[in-house]
Amino acid sequence: MKEVRRQRIAISGIFLMVGIMLGSWFARVPQLRIELGLNFAELGMVLLAQTVGVLLAMQLAGHLSNHLDSRAVIRVTSLVLPWFLPLMAAMPGAITAGLGMLTWGVIAGLLDVSMNAQGVEVERRARRPVLNSLHAVWGIGALLGSGGTVLAVRAEWSLSSHFWVVSAVLVAIALFSGRRLLTEERASSRAEEKAPKVGFLSGWTRAVIVLGGLGAAVALCEGAVSSWGGVFLSEQRGAAANIASLGYFAFIVAQTGTRLVGDRLHRRFGAVALVRWSMAMTGAGVLVAVTVPSVWFGLAGLAMAGVGLAVAIPIISSAVGHGTKSNTSLAIARYSTLHNAGVLAGPAIFGWLAQEFGISAALALLLVPLGVITAFAAATAPASVRAAASTAEPVVSRAA
Repeated sequence: MKEVRRQRIAISGIFLMVGIMLGSWFARVPQLRIELGLNFAELGMVLLAQTVGVLLAMQLAGHLSNHLDSRAVIRVTSLVLPWFLPLMAAMPGAITAGLGMLTWGVIAGLLDVSMNAQGVEVERRARRPVLNSLHAVWGIGALLGSGGTVLAVRAEWSLSSHFWVVSAVLVAIALFSGRRLLTEERASSRAEEKAPKVGFLSGWTRAVIVLGGLGAAVALCEGAVSSWGGVFLSEQRGAAANIASLGYFAFIVAQTGTRLVGDRLHRRFGAVALVRWSMAMTGAGVLVAVTVPSVWFGLAGLAMAGVGLAVAIPIISSAVGHGTKSNTSLAIARYSTLHNAGVLAGPAIFGWLAQEFGISAALALLLVPLGVITAFAAATAPASVRAAASTAEPVVSRAA
């Protein structure tokens, strides 16, 4: 178990690295727009290119998973990805920036699939849930990245200097973590015979489609609350700009804090019950925010939504990985295609609803996808690895 603990620390380092990178990046986007001379439409297209790259990566990851295990993919992508920060700061215009973000998205998508596959593999070896804590580490990394950006701005570092320093730190983390990652266990029968060809329809099982739909629904709700919470406080509750900016902060701190204890809650209540209670908490938070005409109750409602939405994605990802009998990375890649579609569509769909019905009504309409997730929560049952743990023999492989 000491070896498994080492491997858990290693994959935690990768999650931390990605969180720091994204926290540093998003906090610098306004300055990046100015330095690259992008208007709002051009900035939107540049950011959209990254999402398109991630979706392309989901398809590529499925094919790569048949030839490379997640450790090999992580070792390469985690060393390449950080250098996109200073690269983006040096782009001369919108077209090159868009191409850069498209490539960033592909690399990031491959890393995302592989690090979640590693998380599932660690759960198998440890015979206990760990994905919630890994996603919590990601959230801590994002907070560290954004906090580091505040310090860099106060120190009057240039955008390029800041990104070079961050990239160097991230590569150091990747080098340390990559050496201790584990090799995925494949079925012995697959090891002895030629791997089957991965086609466009490979991996699209009924379970993956259902879980992907749930992941997309969660992503829609999460994107709506995190992206529009501050706007709701400002427009509907009359909050000053400094107070309205606390909306996202309250959401992400509550979400990260809950994920720190999420694995313990998972073991205590099981995946299905925890998802249902989490959706109930999210719904209660939405209702508190939209029905009580108070800025502080609005902030409390957003925090409650952060608590409720915290464990859903880690549990769903775990269910995808444990529910497959063969290629974990392929299953997660297919699931992530649908999940990322929800990430892409969520803020836009909510914006349309807010335009048509008002922000408060749009928030209240989130009760619909929350109800759907609750109704299909039984699909997350494979994430409850505790029962299998009582009969399974511990498997420990040596990290290279």
